[in-house]
Amino acid sequence: MKLFNLDLHVSVIKDLMDIFGAMGHQVDHWSISSHSWVHGWETATVDVVNQYTWRHLNGHMCKRFYERYKSELEQYDAFIVTHTPAFSLLYQEFNKPVITVASTRYEAPFTLSARHWEWLNRSIQQKSVQKMMQRVANNKYDQLYCERYTGLRWKHIPSYCGHVSERWAPELPAFLLDSRELTIRLRQARLVHKSTLGRYQWSDLVRYAGIVVIPYNVSVMSVFEYYTACIPLFFPSKKFCLELYRQYAGLGVLSEVSWLQVQETSAPPAIHGGDADPNLTGQVGVLEHWINFCDWYDEGWMPHITFFESFSDLDEQLRSADLAGISENMRRHNIVRKQKIEALWTEQLSDINKSST
Repeated sequence: MKLFNLDLHVSVIKDLMDIFGAMGHQVDHWSISSHSWVHGWETATVDVVNQYTWRHLNGHMCKRFYERYKSELEQYDAFIVTHTPAFSLLYQEFNKPVITVASTRYEAPFTLSARHWEWLNRSIQQKSVQKMMQRVANNKYDQLYCERYTGLRWKHIPSYCGHVSERWAPELPAFLLDSRELTIRLRQARLVHKSTLGRYQWSDLVRYAGIVVIPYNVSVMSVFEYYTACIPLFFPSKKFCLELYRQYAGLGVLSEVSWLQVQETSAPPAIHGGDADPNLTGQVGVLEHWINFCDWYDEGWMPHITFFESFSDLDEQLRSADLAGISENMRRHNIVRKQKIEALWTEQLSDINKSST
């Protein structure tokens, strides 16, 4: 097949380009992400919907996009939508299948607009009834989130990130710290904040002894990449992560679980998510429930991650961990992980006009 993508997230679509390309499909894409440089891409110049206008997406813009690009895009067999799934609205008039992959709360930029969010839901539901949409989430959190709001089943297919060609080859005794703002000081181990590396190469990351991650979200593409590179990973346990959130939410701990947090608004979501509404992260019990679906707590897909119960425990874990053994176990698991992901996508694409409800 010949597939087209317009995208705001470089790594999700890069992963699919590699997987689909290995299957013999062609994926052409226009990246309007500010991180296009990560894969050596230029940020595309796109009329109507681009990095400056996408947050104002509406029906008029979708019609203008169709009129502007209908001749150019008619050649494609199907469209791929990752971030944001709202871009599926751009292809309503093309009468072609759409592969939608949710990676970070599918409704952006409509969190505060019931009219637009419901418009997106109706479009997804209509396309699904017509067997013209494949609904996929690259993490269990977004799978359940999408199912809750759309009323449809979504398939969970994790990202693999085979574009990471480097593998763990430690040369430095220090560990990297991947944390938005929260800094950690330990007695035994030296932590180097990842942000100090600037525009890094993967060869820079794999030189470190491992990576300590204080997550800002429930699924992060860089974690898929770290895992594929077989870098030993250290995460706070569920209990400690919740403690950090309560104490340091303003310093980037689980600070982007909802678009309400990203927009730094106290306004309620436009559509209520029922019991334990995932967008009401400040309510008692919400994060306690939803944190269970973070990628790194999924033993089936991401085993061999080390968890710490406190910063003193982290200090001890970094001092005593069998880093070489952890990396080797990750390497072996990655063989199976890749095969399973490829098999799931082969099944999903075997008949692109079929989409189960």
